[in-house]
Amino acid sequence: MEIKESISLMKALGDSSRLQIVNSLLEKPQYLEEIAQRLGLAVSTVSFHMKKLECAGLIRKEKEQYYVVFHINEKVFEKTLKEIISFENSYKTLQDDRIRSYRQKVISTYFLGGKLLRMPSQYKKRLIVLEEIMKIFEKNRIYLEKEIDSLIEEINEDYCAIRRYFIDERMMRRENGKYWVDSDYVNTTGTDEPAFISMQENSKKNRRKKNMSSTTNKAEEETKTEEAEEIKADEIKEEKIKTIDAQKRKEIIKNYKQMPTPMGVYQIKNLKNGKILVGSTKNLYARKNREMMSFSLKLCEIKELQEAWDELGDNGVVFEVIDTLEPKKDEPDYNYTKDLETLEELWLEKLQPYGDRGYNELKAKKNKK
Repeated sequence: MEIKESISLMKALGDSSRLQIVNSLLEKPQYLEEIAQRLGLAVSTVSFHMKKLECAGLIRKEKEQYYVVFHINEKVFEKTLKEIISFENSYKTLQDDRIRSYRQKVISTYFLGGKLLRMPSQYKKRLIVLEEIMKIFEKNRIYLEKEIDSLIEEINEDYCAIRRYFIDERMMRRENGKYWVDSDYVNTTGTDEPAFISMQENSKKNRRKKNMSSTTNKAEEETKTEEAEEIKADEIKEEKIKTIDAQKRKEIIKNYKQMPTPMGVYQIKNLKNGKILVGSTKNLYARKNREMMSFSLKLCEIKELQEAWDELGDNGVVFEVIDTLEPKKDEPDYNYTKDLETLEELWLEKLQPYGDRGYNELKAKKNKK
């Protein structure tokens, strides 16, 4: 997530009316007038806030018959607060580009035709030069001193000084006349290929290209033809897979929409002291999202529950489904409100979430207020 998106989300949620709208939509999708009626706000006010939430990507709208229905953007609300504030740092990218540009400038200044013109006196520049020369050495290989000197001498005649620099900067290790690249040494450029290329090496490559036989060229052409055919076959295969995946995706979405929304009785448990809050809802998924969001935004009215969440997060407070109510397939318009109330009363009687055992008594008092 980019920093602009993170700021947009924070700003969109930094308003009490918008928070109420989000909480309402977490329970179920609704149209504009319905939200205004539920929250006691003017339609124009709700419309203004909805545009802010939609621009931030928190909600989305879908046209259903004559109404425009607003939904929560599930993907955004599945993100943790840590993910929202962990944005891509464009400033760091710019800084990295500047460092790369600076390195390239140093290399082009002190190298010419694959030769080191002179060793920089400035420590920072000298390290860049040494790191470039280090790229000619293989890791996990033992070199004799003569081999080290011979390889360095091709770049600069002062091989003794450069070899000593390697040891002093812990780029190389030495023991009994044998040298090797230090296992702790990491090339900060992120590449093993030297930025400078020897003119002699270039001329050798050009000669090899000119001396290639026609047989080799023919073999290369045949190989390229085979590769092209394989790539085309892979592309056709990928297109078929995409078509099948799209069909499966449509079936999954269709089946998901036809699935009844789970309803029933739940409990929110404080794992620190074992106390619980029992409730019922027509949408267990939405209720869980709503409760977890209230903890994240520090809006929970139960102080002990909020404190447990602030201290331990998911390890301090959990949302658990303790009973579900099966929908009546033959009565699609059936009102489940009374059935849920009855089911909740049965569990309240069984669990007794009052006093030292729970928070329902405290919740009831706050609702009366």
